[in-house]
Amino acid sequence: MIKRIVLYTKEQGSFLFLRYLNRLNHFNITMNPLGIYIHIPYCLHKCGYCDFNSHRTDSKEMAPYVDALLSEMSHYAERLKSDHTIQTLFLGGGTPTTLPPHYLKKILHQCRALFDCRPDMEISLEANPATIEPETLPTLHEAGYNRISIGVQSFHEPELKLLDRIHSVEEIHSTVALAREARFDNLSVDLMFALPRQTKTLWGASLRQALEKNPEHLSTYNLTIEPGTAFEKLSANGKLVMPEEDLQLALYRQSIETLKAAGYRHYEISNFAKPGKECRHNITYWQNGETLGLGAGASSYLGGERFKNFNLPSRYIREINHGETAKEFSESLEPERAMGETLMLGMRLLDGLSIPQFESRFDTSFQSVYGETVDSLIEQNLITLQKDWLSLSEKGLFLADSVILEFIPGEKTV
Repeated sequence: MIKRIVLYTKEQGSFLFLRYLNRLNHFNITMNPLGIYIHIPYCLHKCGYCDFNSHRTDSKEMAPYVDALLSEMSHYAERLKSDHTIQTLFLGGGTPTTLPPHYLKKILHQCRALFDCRPDMEISLEANPATIEPETLPTLHEAGYNRISIGVQSFHEPELKLLDRIHSVEEIHSTVALAREARFDNLSVDLMFALPRQTKTLWGASLRQALEKNPEHLSTYNLTIEPGTAFEKLSANGKLVMPEEDLQLALYRQSIETLKAAGYRHYEISNFAKPGKECRHNITYWQNGETLGLGAGASSYLGGERFKNFNLPSRYIREINHGETAKEFSESLEPERAMGETLMLGMRLLDGLSIPQFESRFDTSFQSVYGETVDSLIEQNLITLQKDWLSLSEKGLFLADSVILEFIPGEKTV
């Protein structure tokens, strides 16, 4: 019987799928829509829980880094412009707003100049409240950025301190106000739960304060102890004690109940949105769509090839200057693994996975490959199969990481 509760990691901001991102395989997408992810690796400070590719801000390196980004962008544009339409652009990190606004404007201008961009392209930017000046957001909105994701994490100063965040609660309020004054009408807020010493009362207060900001989108992530982080060392030494699993589960239930009652649609394990405000870029990942990743450590999936850039910004710059790409490795998957990971991604969405679409992509019978696994999980009331759609049950939602791994060869937990 599955016993583990679901744990969440942040999306490209973040997410369980990032652990498998570089092993995903290809499927055919009509009309060749493409999402572009651009990684800005700089941060003023690396938080203790963070295992993303982030590096201390280096003002002297920023100009060469942006030049390298534009060179890499030009290289792939020659290959993609004729048969791909850009439907989403996402700048993540790191902290993109550590770059001066004129660099962020230049990146967006170059993307539009080089690619066939849809008029309604979703253009997202991650922001840290500690990096926002009064003139920053009006400048970026005027340049064309139309969606902003603010890394709030908590509305309680002690929790922000515990998380190693360098912004204050006051800066959260001022940043959201600046975003609204700059006419951003697609605002996302990131929050973290299951923090050491966190109670349902404290978590409920953070949720209420977030809702008072009336964001179009909220992401709620379970704090996890990732390998190689400062938090891992603290946890190993007994200096960081995580809540019991029952409390983590109760906090997650509280998130769902509170946000759904406020009118938000729970459309992905960790994500909630007002109708029509779901993050289109991340849905591309969860639907196993084609993506181009630019920048240090960015991952791509194009034409059946999965590849990743070098992590270190200085190494990335050297590789681009030498040969226009900075690939550290590339690979394709065996069909069995590709099918399993397509399931893994698709089932993060609350709507689930379409069996007919899956069979069309892989030219195989879903029942013949996964019949026994599906029957077992249905018997345990962990998944449902209705009208050719496979999705997590309510019980399965709270055990999602373990349930989804049942479809990955060599990863079974039952």
